[in-house]
Amino acid sequence: MEVLKAHGSRNDIFITALTPADFASDADVRAFVRALCDRANELQGGDGIYFHDADTLQAWFFNPDGSTAEFCGNGMRCLGRYVLDRRQAGTATIRSGSTEYTVSRGQPEGGVTMIRLEHPRVTFQHVARPGEPSPTELTVPNPHRVTIVDHYDEAELRKEGENYADTNVSYLLPVAEDEIFVRTHERGAGLTASCGSGMVAARAAYSRLGLAPQDLPVTIHNAGGQATAHLRDWRPVLDGNATYLYRVDLDPAGPPAAPAEHFAGESAAYDAFERQNEVWLFAQGIEIGSLTA
Repeated sequence: MEVLKAHGSRNDIFITALTPADFASDADVRAFVRALCDRANELQGGDGIYFHDADTLQAWFFNPDGSTAEFCGNGMRCLGRYVLDRRQAGTATIRSGSTEYTVSRGQPEGGVTMIRLEHPRVTFQHVARPGEPSPTELTVPNPHRVTIVDHYDEAELRKEGENYADTNVSYLLPVAEDEIFVRTHERGAGLTASCGSGMVAARAAYSRLGLAPQDLPVTIHNAGGQATAHLRDWRPVLDGNATYLYRVDLDPAGPPAAPAEHFAGESAAYDAFERQNEVWLFAQGIEIGSLTA
């Protein structure tokens, strides 16, 4: 079978036209996911895998620990690009879990492929009041806890995130009305370079707390790059990269094999694009540690 590895803001995701039903049992699916995503293997692992049915465009996302999630924002942009490329289309609708997402091609930046991802309306469970230390809680549809901070403390985020096994925990640092920093401790993955659903959850909380109008495109910086998001009647729209890394042919029952094809040009273009974000992080005094928990 063919497996493609791609990334959105360095959140690296495997994509394959298999479905969980192609495995003998749920345990076999989870074992395959854990083995493929293991950072110690020859393929250097990943932050999750998207299975999908190429005909119906139904998709299933698994975290690197083998647990499932309703969807993955960065992964959906990568899967969206893969589907658009294979179908030679400009837009497509993909169902992940019980929800449909629309993906379309964005405007390339410096040779970096951009994909636009339209999300369903967010649901707020709790909105923090001004000065209240508790986070804003919402689903996008993944569950998130978003806390506005006046400085970024990675150790504190890691500590808090480890207390919530079933919820993604994000810290949002405002820098300007149209520019913020977001990092998420993801359930089933820990600290990753970025979290797509964490970015849009933070963007929604940002407007819900009255810090920016919904229709304002806000640049969201993260540890692995940057993306742009705005809202339409509380429906987030995220524009960000979908960069291919390599393709590999695998036997689901065998060990990981060496990549069959690298997309070196795409990686180089993204490296140049990301350097702008690294300069920004340094200027803001934001210190980033390891990318995994």
